[in-house]
Amino acid sequence: MARLLSLRLSLPLVLSLTVHGSPSAPIPLEPASVKTKFVTLAVGTQNYRCDVKAGAWVFVEPQADLFDSKTGSKCGVHFFRDDGRGGRATWASLPGAETASSVTVKLDRSLPSPDGSDRNIDWLLTNTTSNVGEPGTLFGGVSNVVRANTVSGVAPPARECQHDAEIVKVPYKAVYLFYEPLQHQ
Repeated sequence: MARLLSLRLSLPLVLSLTVHGSPSAPIPLEPASVKTKFVTLAVGTQNYRCDVKAGAWVFVEPQADLFDSKTGSKCGVHFFRDDGRGGRATWASLPGAETASSVTVKLDRSLPSPDGSDRNIDWLLTNTTSNVGEPGTLFGGVSNVVRANTVSGVAPPARECQHDAEIVKVPYKAVYLFYEPLQHQ
């Protein structure tokens, strides 16, 4: 049985989040030779499993809904896709979408949340490993994904890991920036 920890932030507050307080501020992990395709806000959970033998919570997967940063409408989901090696972070358009697309990535590098809080998960730069969908679709043509402006999502303290295989779902919110290559002229 999974435990759900609580985080009380309303969707309007999340939609007002910007990176470093300014939409035009530089992102510390921004990839080179790309342009921003679109930005989403994620609201969901980072899920961890208790490993009593290791005395620690082990990351299992994210589960989040994605909201278009301009309209606030739900536009996709974030999860792990099983690749036989523990899974890869994946973002996909909503099931049944007319123009289905998805992007799966691998980690390039991470950066502790710049706000100095140890309660916020790291910011990430990822590189695309698989892309489904035409370039005109939501995730088609995405080359990199950056996770930034994170709120919460860190595993509970190790001392709370007392029941082997227990799953805990830690609420989190984040901004995801999706990039595509610059077009060569």
